[in-house]
Amino acid sequence: MDIHKEIAKLREQAHVLARLKTKGFLDEAKYLEQTTELTAKINKLQTELKKLTRSDDEDEMLEQIEMLIDFFEKRENIMIDFDESAFENIVEKIVVIDQHELEFHLIGGLKFKENI
Repeated sequence: MDIHKEIAKLREQAHVLARLKTKGFLDEAKYLEQTTELTAKINKLQTELKKLTRSDDEDEMLEQIEMLIDFFEKRENIMIDFDESAFENIVEKIVVIDQHELEFHLIGGLKFKENI
């Protein structure tokens, strides 16, 4: 949240600079210098924000993979029959590749293809 606030603050400063330039209180060279500096700061913060967001997504993916591993490791017996509950919890979607092949998308971003 702090990063979002800082970005908003920097954008507001850029807006103020634009108004000052438009009204003639700020010359072109100083305006370009200040806006370039603000833009660089905004870009740096946006990159930092993307890293934090990506990290959260990666954490969620790892948790899902750990859950998948736990599910199979804690089973006492080999799964012989179809278990609808397990299937619904593990498979996010099925993509039809062609009439002879399906692609299963599992939790945690795992995928595998199956010939039919």
